[in-house]
Amino acid sequence: MKLEFHPMTEADIPALIPPMTRAFDDDSRRFRGELRGGPYGYDDGSFLRRYGLCDRASSPFTIRVDGSPLGAFIVYWQRHGESVLGNLFLDPSVQDRGLGLETWLYIESHFPSRAWRLETPAWAVRNHCFYEKCGFRRTGQDGQRVIYRKTQ
Repeated sequence: MKLEFHPMTEADIPALIPPMTRAFDDDSRRFRGELRGGPYGYDDGSFLRRYGLCDRASSPFTIRVDGSPLGAFIVYWQRHGESVLGNLFLDPSVQDRGLGLETWLYIESHFPSRAWRLETPAWAVRNHCFYEKCGFRRTGQDGQRVIYRKTQ
């Protein structure tokens, strides 16, 4: 499988809605027993527009797998400070093939930072395993969100 990373544009949003919806709904079914669930706007594109395209501090990217847009990530980069991984998702049809790790390695190499932080739902067990595999350490919990950090 060939991965490509492209800066996200408004034209990418309609194609990213289905894989984002499937990714969040799949986790919701597996770990919460609910058919649907994700952050506000995950299933209509407004999440990606708000945090990826409208937030000037963000760097949003579309993840293409064999030419098809099947995921995205949003980073808030600070080379000399603590950067934030705001969002990372891949369609369930391409998960568990090392593509998430390959994406994280791309992020680290293209956005070098002294430290990284992220938050993920407490119930999203697969996310926890993935981020720990990428070298993040669980540093706390804020309500229903688990906080992870990674220092270089």
